[in-house]
Amino acid sequence: MKVKVKLYGDFLKYGPELSYITLSENATVKTVLDRIGIKELNYMMILVNTKRSWVDNKVKDGDTVHIFSPVGGG
Repeated sequence: MKVKVKLYGDFLKYGPELSYITLSENATVKTVLDRIGIKELNYMMILVNTKRSWVDNKVKDGDTVHIFSPVGGG
């Protein structure tokens, strides 16, 4: 299956802003992170399509995984 990956901010160092990766069935968000080389799991927000996701959530063919650093302010 093919999944679209969008990287933002500090995560751009792991590849182009937008890429497509091929994964086996039953892949998870963690599988995506491993494939692009992201080991540190703290301080990141992950959306699959438009829904907040965690590393153990499964991804499906055609999903878009957005990976970015959370932003705070005051």
